[in-house]
Amino acid sequence: MYNVKWLYCFIFTLVCFIIFLGLFSCSSEVSKPRTLEELEKPFGIPPSEKPANPKSFNIIVDASASMYGFTGENSEYLNLLNTIIAKIPQDAKINFYSFGQGSLKMEGDLRANLYKLSRRDFYKEPRTDLTKPFNLIREDKNSVNLILTDGVQSTQHSQQDYVIFAKELNSYLEGNGFFALMGKLVSFEGSYYSEYARKYIDIEPGGKRPIYCLAFGNRKYADFVQKKIRDLFENCFDFGVILPNHLKYTEDEEGKNVPEELNHIGNDEKLPVAYFTLDKGHFQYLKFNLKGYEDRFGTTIDYAIAYQAKKNPNFVELQDKRGNIKANKLAGTDKITFKIPFEEDNPGTYRILLSFRKTLPSWIKEWSTDDDSKPEFQTKTYHLANWMQFILDNFEDYKFLTTTRYYLQIERK
Repeated sequence: MYNVKWLYCFIFTLVCFIIFLGLFSCSSEVSKPRTLEELEKPFGIPPSEKPANPKSFNIIVDASASMYGFTGENSEYLNLLNTIIAKIPQDAKINFYSFGQGSLKMEGDLRANLYKLSRRDFYKEPRTDLTKPFNLIREDKNSVNLILTDGVQSTQHSQQDYVIFAKELNSYLEGNGFFALMGKLVSFEGSYYSEYARKYIDIEPGGKRPIYCLAFGNRKYADFVQKKIRDLFENCFDFGVILPNHLKYTEDEEGKNVPEELNHIGNDEKLPVAYFTLDKGHFQYLKFNLKGYEDRFGTTIDYAIAYQAKKNPNFVELQDKRGNIKANKLAGTDKITFKIPFEEDNPGTYRILLSFRKTLPSWIKEWSTDDDSKPEFQTKTYHLANWMQFILDNFEDYKFLTTTRYYLQIERK
């Protein structure tokens, strides 16, 4: 009997000890999120939809006279168009549309429509209004839309119509979509209409002009466009698409934390997040250094801060603590350094969302011109940069303009 009582006392003591250790470890360690959704939730970021193969496509072709020169023998434009069609899944529905001054659904099967698009006399519209396709697809939110065009808005009020296009695009995507402008220089035989000089400009044999594909639709289809169509073009400018990254916190060049009370615990590159503890004291900012940075992320960072008080299971975003900062890229390295304003004295856990903001890439500026009448500018597009900037300006929310995201989680004593 004595041995049995001793055994019960031993088991009871052991269980209490284990519980004590568990409580102690829970109170002393940073509470680490297990999924990306847990990280995103305090900031109102919609859950990412799993990539899916689209089952419907709208192929919308610019039928203006300035597209005429892209056709002809061994047309690179037509080869590109045919390759895009070949990439579309066999079980997907394909609708064809043309636009110029107006817009029109093309009737007939795939063979008939490809034949129409290969004929030079198809491209005869005197004007190009890039806003017209939205009249055709406004109610269709389940398709991938591919607009093939030379990118020149040829209307009486072209600058205003670029703005209208941006607003129409914003309305169509409604925050859960993606947009990509893909460009390629292809052979051109003929003349194009100069919006600057208001006359036709002849292109010498062997010349090239930019052709563009504007792709947009639900964000779950972005992966298909990136993997199947993106590589057919020389350049791409997209948003509503979050790029994967291999960012992680690293010590700075001098090996010092700023402030010294900021202690790095570790990185979780899969989520991705870096963990810290911060001792008591009042600070104006925290300095961070990340490695694994890529130029395509951009150096403008929007930040937001969420807070979880002690004994509170939920994070709450601090609405007045948003802002943006400019990161410095360390020359010859894959590292960036930046400072986040931080004057939070309350104990608890702070989570900082870093959203690297989309900006116009250099190729957009290089391919854009304000004077398309000069032969040396035949490979550029009239007001391309202005048009893309209007689109950026219509999507002000950093959640949509993000190239990639990273998180910092800080346990404040």
